[in-house]
Amino acid sequence: MTIHMNTLPDTAIQPPIQRPGTRNLALAATRLGLQLYARYSTEAAGKLVNQQFFKPHRLPMPSRYEYLLDEADSHTQLKHGAQVLPVYSWGDGPVILGVHGWGGAGIQFGAYIQPLVAAGYRVVLFDAPAHGRAQGERTNLYEMTAVVGKVARQIGPVHAVLAHSLGSIAAARAVVDGLAVQHLVMLAPPADLAAVVNGVADELQLPADVLANHRHRMEQQFGADVWPRLSLLELAPRLKAQGLVVVDYGDRSVPPDQSERVHQRWPGSQILRTQGLGHHRLLWDSDVVERVVGQVTASA
Repeated sequence: MTIHMNTLPDTAIQPPIQRPGTRNLALAATRLGLQLYARYSTEAAGKLVNQQFFKPHRLPMPSRYEYLLDEADSHTQLKHGAQVLPVYSWGDGPVILGVHGWGGAGIQFGAYIQPLVAAGYRVVLFDAPAHGRAQGERTNLYEMTAVVGKVARQIGPVHAVLAHSLGSIAAARAVVDGLAVQHLVMLAPPADLAAVVNGVADELQLPADVLANHRHRMEQQFGADVWPRLSLLELAPRLKAQGLVVVDYGDRSVPPDQSERVHQRWPGSQILRTQGLGHHRLLWDSDVVERVVGQVTASA
């Protein structure tokens, strides 16, 4: 089913939100620095890229819906290794779990709280390690996947998952690994981790040998199968949940064709196409919120 509406990849090396001119200058300086460093040592440049890849920039506070954290019905803490992660919930009923993207925070799903609570659902949001109000400075998609499963076990059965951007990979991996949900909604999902890595390399204009070194380091850290295991194109055919993919054709962070390919690989999934919302505004656009809420409340 297709629905039409007129309405730096979400990556680990992601500059903080700045004025466009400032950001462009910072990006140009980073490119030049890495290129000069690569002339000195491909190995050293690859190591530096790899180290920075797993350090997300936190969502600037106060965020659009941060005030809702003070109105949560429940605020608990989840221990994950040596880190403490916040978990918030609003309402009662079947659980809707939000999984934020890289550099994001759970409260980015704030627009969904009131309509879902009013419909008789419980909304649960959390901050992954090194994100939002959670502890930590580094994380990765495997850790984010583990945290999704941990939160789900803490809160009980999960009716639906809403995931944004890179969080879509963590959510899908958790579902394939055993998290039972009836609905899974992905907002601006990338095709896979490989596409994200390549997107970072393109933005930074990394020399090919530095990119190869970075990829090799990732395979040493996580295994050579890291690419298919963290690929929505590989995971989508194995998803049994009722699916909805939301893609905006003004998204300059995740290329829209990547989200389209996720939909094409996901049997029976629906797609909602929008225009002009970009990568983040689709999180709170009223038409998108209405469509997503309708999707996840259709068969409680």
